[in-house]
Amino acid sequence: MVSNPVLEAIKSRRAIRSYEDKPVPESAIQTMLEAATYAPSAINVQPWKFTIVTNKAEMKKLSDTAKPMLVRMLPDVGDEGLAGLKKRLADPNYNIFYNAPQLIFVSGLKSPYGIYDCSMAAQNMMLSAYTLGVGSCWIGTAVALANQPNVKADLGVPEDHEVHAAIIFGYPKGGFPKAPEKRPAQVLKRIT
Repeated sequence: MVSNPVLEAIKSRRAIRSYEDKPVPESAIQTMLEAATYAPSAINVQPWKFTIVTNKAEMKKLSDTAKPMLVRMLPDVGDEGLAGLKKRLADPNYNIFYNAPQLIFVSGLKSPYGIYDCSMAAQNMMLSAYTLGVGSCWIGTAVALANQPNVKADLGVPEDHEVHAAIIFGYPKGGFPKAPEKRPAQVLKRIT
């Protein structure tokens, strides 16, 4: 069987929530950004822009601002997962960015396709990070915060753009975990 490095990265990349206190080198950041720009986009608009945050105090401030907002957004009833999330959000020591050394926001032009284009760019960044030995985790809870007008302005996101992804990066503490088993694809119908 022929080795396929792309498929290997797809199958092996995992969300990392524990990081070494070690910065991601600029060369790795540039490689990840280059990979992002090679994502497909609707009619080749390439709508993405990136905001890179490496200041830990700024990331903590963003986390502290996001937590009460997220608690208000979560429903009062729900499953154990939501109850656990609410409990973590109430903890003053909990950081939604898991104390990662780097955070990148991906924003794109407001359009019907922006979220798809930026999501593909974000996935390219995460896969390329994995090939460089850098862990990543998509922090979906940070997107609502990043689109608040004052935060958006602080992040340098133009008014005609929306933030679609927030991804943390860093070197995983203890290495990459083994991927869990996945269910096979469920084909609803094959039309031939």
